[in-house]
Amino acid sequence: MMRHAFASTVLLVLFAATATADFLVTKDGRVVDGKKITRAEGGVRVAFENGEVFVAEALIGDLMIDGEALAPAVSEEEKLQAAKGMVRFEGRWMTPKSRDAELKKRMDKRLADLQLFKEHSQWRNRHKVSSKNFEFEHTLMPEVFENYRELMEAYFAQFLRDWKIAPPKGLGKLKVCLYSNYDDMIQIGGAGGGVLGYFRFIPPLELNFFHERLDVAFTEEVMFHETNHYLQKLMDMEFSMPHFPGESLAEYYGASHWDPVKKKLTTGLILEGRLVEVQDDIAGGTMMSLEKLVSTGRMYEHYTWGWTLAHFLMNDKRYAPKFQKFIVGLVSAKDVKREVNGQNLKDVEPAEVFSAFKRYLDIKDGEALKKLEEEWHAYVKEKLTLVTPRGKEEAAKSAMNTGRSIKAKRLFKEAIEGGSTNPMTFHRYAGLLARDNKKDEALAMWKKAIAMDPLTGEYYWDMAWHVKDEAEQKRLRKLAKELDPDGSYSELIDLTGLKDGDG
Repeated sequence: MMRHAFASTVLLVLFAATATADFLVTKDGRVVDGKKITRAEGGVRVAFENGEVFVAEALIGDLMIDGEALAPAVSEEEKLQAAKGMVRFEGRWMTPKSRDAELKKRMDKRLADLQLFKEHSQWRNRHKVSSKNFEFEHTLMPEVFENYRELMEAYFAQFLRDWKIAPPKGLGKLKVCLYSNYDDMIQIGGAGGGVLGYFRFIPPLELNFFHERLDVAFTEEVMFHETNHYLQKLMDMEFSMPHFPGESLAEYYGASHWDPVKKKLTTGLILEGRLVEVQDDIAGGTMMSLEKLVSTGRMYEHYTWGWTLAHFLMNDKRYAPKFQKFIVGLVSAKDVKREVNGQNLKDVEPAEVFSAFKRYLDIKDGEALKKLEEEWHAYVKEKLTLVTPRGKEEAAKSAMNTGRSIKAKRLFKEAIEGGSTNPMTFHRYAGLLARDNKKDEALAMWKKAIAMDPLTGEYYWDMAWHVKDEAEQKRLRKLAKELDPDGSYSELIDLTGLKDGDG
């Protein structure tokens, strides 16, 4: 059976390391075993009970096919090495014994990791790991957790260094919960539906994240954003940062990148999804007023236009120190008026935020405000220009999640035309097309999503409802369940009229 290595309720029936069987591990950690695997041009075919699935070479991490014959020697080098009893393995010549030992070592490691995952996949059996600044609780695969642990520790250190902040004495370590099952984050972590992470800003403080295997980059973006709210709070644990600049700064740091090989964190990159939204506003004739953005208490544009303002100010040597002093000043400066809000935290009213912004940015009159606004607008138009398909994808998701389906469809289409290779983009676009009764177009998009990622059951499940042939509908639903018994559709089985075991 195919198993999501990151799904918490799946039963991992592991075969012994000495057993002979076809075995495939994808690069993102999913496992296929107990199924017949055969070579095919450009990849392999896996025979599931409810259909054959083609898996491209680009998706394959580890592969073992029982009894597979070695390819005949063709070149002179191959013939020479074969005569010596050598075999090629990952570009190197070695003895069959050495190759088998290496394969066994890798398989033993993979099986040990999967066994460990099985033992800790339920939240009640979760891992508890203490690092320098965090107390982690998680149900992730070991290598996945280690990447997040290193990322968060590097982020913590760099933010404090950049902002010259020292954690309050006696603060202790922040609890961070990392979930491999989305329902667990909702039910146990108390997160609202539709979010991948959140920071609980009142005691007991806590960070919660869901590891979205299908979009790890977005998971990391959310992690950088929500963790930044905690890092802002280290300036004063009794202070509640206003929506601007709080969300805008969190978005600025949301566009960070962690290199797990070089162990390097890069911050302040282009947040392409937000940039696409801003560019759409500009194309529609809307240029955000600087006064409106800074003086408004809460507005969606703090995430979009606010991010561009933070990016502009943080990347201009004339303004970066002043902008940072403005943010720190909101927290602790004597010339800023604060009030206590409903959570019993100190807060700053919007009008006072705008007044402080003008003081710290040396904006002495309307002409100076207009000049800074013009510089900012020029920066947005001329400097923030890097837009890849991912930016369109992120903006489309945002539009879809806020009920703007027409805009979402346009952006998904543009992302695909721009060369998107993200199967979730094709899947989401297919769903919107199907909702408009454009079933043929939708089916074409689902087929492309499946070609890119053939082991995700959700694609087959959603596509099934728009296939005309009832027998094929049933087969696709059964295949979806076989691929991923714990998919988002698992609780909808009773509504399909299918009996357990039918799919």
